Amino acid sequence: MPALWLQVLRSLSRPGTAPDDDILARAAADIALRDDPRPPASADVVLEIARSEFAAVLGRPQAQAALDRARRAARGHGHGDRGG
Repeated sequence: MPALWLQVLRSLSRPGTAPDDDILARAAADIALRDDPRPPASADVVLEIARSEFAAVLGRPQAQAALDRARRAARGHGHGDRGG
């Protein structure tokens, strides 16, 4: 998912503007799925990663939507469902 990480870098490096929470949510979900199954990927894990890695405060629905999207993307690329 190199394009996602490029978007993260761009979002975090724009002076005078807030980072895009949707992009940061997607990145946190990507990290959560890579670390799955310990801890299991969940909205709570995505929220914690977003806070600790990006200083982003997300809503639970936003975190769950990002996680669902990341799971669909993983299945679409032949990686299978990583559960959770």
